[in-house]
Amino acid sequence: MLTGCKGQEGASVNSQEDFEEAVMENIDEDTGLIHIGQMELKYAESFSVDYYQGGYKIITDWNGRRTLLVPEGKEVPQLKADINVIHLPIESVGVFATTAAAELRPLGLLDKISLVTTEVDDWHIPEVKEGMEEGRITYVGRNSSPDYGLIQAIKPDLVLITTGTGHGTDEVAAKFDELGIKWISRGSQRESDPRGRLEWVKFVGALFDKEEEAEEFYDAQLKKIEEIEERVANLEGEREKFASFFLSNDIYYVRNKGDYEVKMIELAGGEYILSHLNPDQDGNSKMNAEELYKGIEDVDTLFYHNRMGRSIQSIDDIIASAEYFADINAVRDRRVWGYKPHYFQHADRVADMIEDLYTIFTTPHGEITETEYFFLMD
Repeated sequence: MLTGCKGQEGASVNSQEDFEEAVMENIDEDTGLIHIGQMELKYAESFSVDYYQGGYKIITDWNGRRTLLVPEGKEVPQLKADINVIHLPIESVGVFATTAAAELRPLGLLDKISLVTTEVDDWHIPEVKEGMEEGRITYVGRNSSPDYGLIQAIKPDLVLITTGTGHGTDEVAAKFDELGIKWISRGSQRESDPRGRLEWVKFVGALFDKEEEAEEFYDAQLKKIEEIEERVANLEGEREKFASFFLSNDIYYVRNKGDYEVKMIELAGGEYILSHLNPDQDGNSKMNAEELYKGIEDVDTLFYHNRMGRSIQSIDDIIASAEYFADINAVRDRRVWGYKPHYFQHADRVADMIEDLYTIFTTPHGEITETEYFFLMD
């Protein structure tokens, strides 16, 4: 859905003079194009899509970088600013994160992937894995140090990367500019609401002229989430208290109250026991074992990120990291849930994940040991 501009998209004008004035007000100074509307976003805050007469679009990413999408057969307008230019249609795309592939999936675009930076054995998206095994999709090295020559040989129309990570991707983007490789930065990981992350399917939809399909998919997912919220609102009794963390290099990383995953679990009916922990920040906070124990001693349910903190794969491993963790309620009652390998490659399945979490909170303990995305640790 688009939001319109003055004098455009059905807005009435009283005379030819009024019309010409309205058109002049909507001319983009940097491109000379006439602005006719903007993509409506419900939760996402880290990108925008503006529409112009003639089928042109400008996508602005989380960092303020503007990308002009030029329709097939159209000329690039005279630009007065540093604007990235990509010609449509995009037939070949490079994927520098598995979550990017997940955002392509609901729009039927996995066949557009030509190169990736995740090795074949680490993929849990069958279409990508099969494409690599059959030679249609090429592994080009790690996303922080890819094989630039190989990427140039593949000649993708666009590479989806994630800049601003602090892990070398900014340097990769600079090298792409030097080599003339077209790229655009994803930013779904910067959204603090899971519904905002999911809405990045509209970002992909704009790139591939599939806005209608993206909006239909998103609205259907949002409806599922709203239905779960209604069920949660009708639950009787107190909500289960939960916490989420992982251990890496002897440091415990604990989800901030403002993190997207905390919000996702809250939507499913949980109550975050560390509600004071940076409510306005996403991501994690560092804690030592004693600090963590004091904060979560009375927690009902634990979620442990075994895909990130790989040194712990069982409840015994949690206790081995600090013996007094055995006295944590959720550990003693063996209510610790881990994440299945395909969890992080299903960014398009947020509603299903919330449904799983709702099932965990509403099913008597011991009746289930796994869901589609989670498993009860031994």
